[in-house]
Amino acid sequence: MILGMIKKICLVFIFIILSNISNASEKIDLQKQIQSFSWNKRIVLFITKGKYIHFINEVDDFFKKYSCENEIRNLEFIKIVGDEVNNYIFPDRYKNKYGLWLIGYDGQVKGHSTDISLLKKIHNLIDKMPIRKREMIDSPAQDGKCN
Repeated sequence: MILGMIKKICLVFIFIILSNISNASEKIDLQKQIQSFSWNKRIVLFITKGKYIHFINEVDDFFKKYSCENEIRNLEFIKIVGDEVNNYIFPDRYKNKYGLWLIGYDGQVKGHSTDISLLKKIHNLIDKMPIRKREMIDSPAQDGKCN
């Protein structure tokens, strides 16, 4: 009887370990995702709790309203809201933090805010970056296409 109980406990323990291993392998490594855009895209990373509906709506509205302007600035939008945080492995700089981050071609954070203030200045911030200045010189027609 005791031997049977030990076997059952061992099976439950093994099941728990295997479940955790399989869940961990399904998670998205945020650092690798960011690095996959390196030198090709600037990134706006948005991490927030699901209860901040107004904040979520304002960010979504910005990306709809300024889709053309964002496209010519090579902006990629990564949105992690609510329980989606459980699907990610976060590097320390984003772990347990919320808000908006502008990440440059080089993978470095160029701006951060915990409200929409970053969005209000993001195009000007990008346009002051040396690589963006070069992009504007090399493709002046791009900037006029959003009018």
